[in-house]
Amino acid sequence: MMPFAFAFAQKKDTITKDTTTNDSTEVFTVVQVPASFPGGLPGWSKYLSANLNVDLGAQYVKIPKGQKEARQIVQVQFIVDTLGNISNVQAVNTKGIHPKLIKEAIRVIKEGPNWFPAMQNGKKVMYRHSQTITWVVTEE
Repeated sequence: MMPFAFAFAQKKDTITKDTTTNDSTEVFTVVQVPASFPGGLPGWSKYLSANLNVDLGAQYVKIPKGQKEARQIVQVQFIVDTLGNISNVQAVNTKGIHPKLIKEAIRVIKEGPNWFPAMQNGKKVMYRHSQTITWVVTEE
């Protein structure tokens, strides 16, 4: 059987404030208004569908013998600055994940459009966003 692959993303909510600073500006993980992708979740899904190389899943996610499905999940964190620029994109889980999938998850986020910045007390703030991208491979 030919494997069928697809990928999707899911936001991981965090409940702590990161006190890391960049140019003396706090980076938040919890704010009143989180940073968001243009078009919201539907826009994010559309962007990923159009730009994520889902065929990599069929190449690098192997279905174990006796199973009908396998998945690899890349958790990516990045900073959205006060102008909506994306920076510091990195995978936080690399053990057991194929390096090509990690590279693709990072690429698709780095190459995306600017986001709408997060807001705290009526001001734009730097925001650390955590995002999972999941490759799922199933037998057809």
